[in-house]
Amino acid sequence: MQCPLSSCCMSPKFVFLGIGCLGFALGLLSVVWPQRSIGLYQWMMERFNWKVVPIDLPREVRNTRVLGVALAALSLAIFYIAFVRF
Repeated sequence: MQCPLSSCCMSPKFVFLGIGCLGFALGLLSVVWPQRSIGLYQWMMERFNWKVVPIDLPREVRNTRVLGVALAALSLAIFYIAFVRF
């Protein structure tokens, strides 16, 4: 017997919850520990045989924090739209 869409693990709310949690966690990581976030990105790119090195490290850290705030804000918007509004 097929489960209804609202209780399925692939329901839209469950998917948006996963995307929102992952985005918020990565945004928080980028705000609190920007160098660790940069290191995570470098580690992921090494898996594809790409070497990524920042040209200006202080500027890269500042931009990573700003983008982390933006990512966390967008993740909170996903939570609001998916769970409060609908």
